[in-house]
Amino acid sequence: MSLLLGLLLASSIDGEAALGHASALAALGPHPWGSSRSEAAAQYVGAELRNAGLTEVEVEGFERHGIRGTNVSATLRGPSNEIVVVGAHHDTAPGAPGAYDGGGGVGILIELARAMAEEPTRTRTFAFVSFDGEEAWSTGRGLTAGSRAWIERLGPDARRVVGVIVVEMSGWKGGTPVIHPIAYTDPRRANQPVVAPGWLARAVLDGARDAGAPLGVGDPWLSWLYQPAVRTFRAGLYGDDLSFLQAGLPALFVSDSSFTAFYPHYHQPSDTADKLDAMALERTGNAVLGALRALDVVPRGPAGDERWFAALGHVVGPTVLAALAAVSALPGLRTGLAGGGPVLMARLLQVTLFALLFWRHPIPALWVFLLPNLVLPLGRARWATALAVTPLLGLLTIGTVAWVRGLASGVWLAPWEIAVAILALALAFVRPARLKRKKKGKRSRR
Repeated sequence: MSLLLGLLLASSIDGEAALGHASALAALGPHPWGSSRSEAAAQYVGAELRNAGLTEVEVEGFERHGIRGTNVSATLRGPSNEIVVVGAHHDTAPGAPGAYDGGGGVGILIELARAMAEEPTRTRTFAFVSFDGEEAWSTGRGLTAGSRAWIERLGPDARRVVGVIVVEMSGWKGGTPVIHPIAYTDPRRANQPVVAPGWLARAVLDGARDAGAPLGVGDPWLSWLYQPAVRTFRAGLYGDDLSFLQAGLPALFVSDSSFTAFYPHYHQPSDTADKLDAMALERTGNAVLGALRALDVVPRGPAGDERWFAALGHVVGPTVLAALAAVSALPGLRTGLAGGGPVLMARLLQVTLFALLFWRHPIPALWVFLLPNLVLPLGRARWATALAVTPLLGLLTIGTVAWVRGLASGVWLAPWEIAVAILALALAFVRPARLKRKKKGKRSRR
């Protein structure tokens, strides 16, 4: 009975209210970082956060690269001084009113603040932050200026940040809410990407599902392909999670745009409030609200937990991935032992190269090599070859399409790693000659 009563009394997101906020911001017209309209947007957000019931609201000026901007942050205190950060951005691309990018995210942010303020209990402290300068690319002076300034302002208190959810482009009727665990350049490790940690993705997915508003991962149709793709190709999209991940803080962003259903008015003058849908905003908002409830109680995890894969709404970690990699190598080793000599040496080399790639880039390596490792030792039938190369062809296809659409540039693998991958894939086709003759003999007797 108490559980039922709790569910009935639980707060939820008002999509119409979120739409009202997005509409008010879009009515300002384009308001890029450094403009007087962006300052007006910040003042609006600050006032609405106060109206949502938060008393600790700060409108904070900052300057980067000679451009002034304004962040807005509101704090909701809990018994613990550990902080869960919820972010969005109120600036727009030049020439775009920004109803969807990022008015919808800010509308959801204000509603999340209201809903969390109405929660009967909280464990952790929540910070609701609307950033300026997310679209700093338009000035040619870096990326995500406001969130970087906000992190710098935290100083030593950044150690208290448990996790960050950024609400990005949201409110499109044709979209599906997903998390985007995009790989970004890691300033602390040369030629290595940084990705949202697995424990954070697990908590967000579990919380959204428990709230009755499940989130996908990357794309509603191509989730399994999306995950190796964003860790193979350098994606052009990003959110303010970029600043937090590069600062060593766990973060990811949520949006209802995806690879197969991308908002058609992105960064255009046509990104106006009439393109938004209250139910779509409510759907994304309730998913994030469920995720925040999960982050309020989940055990704190590391920032570097990057070896994970989401399947069927659940996240598997490094132990399962390593076990899959090891099991996939067994058929090839068995084939090598049966052939002996050069065949065994080739198979041992193939396993070694595969292990090296798995250590460096576990998700792309497992995606490309799992089926070849399992099916190619079974024979040289056309079906086996076709099945073995299907994951690689899918990965190359999505990478090519993303590049043509301007959503990707370059790859994360170094040239020597690409050479290792090609050699390892070629060695996966090596089989004992006597086994091939034996099969031919059986066919001739028939």
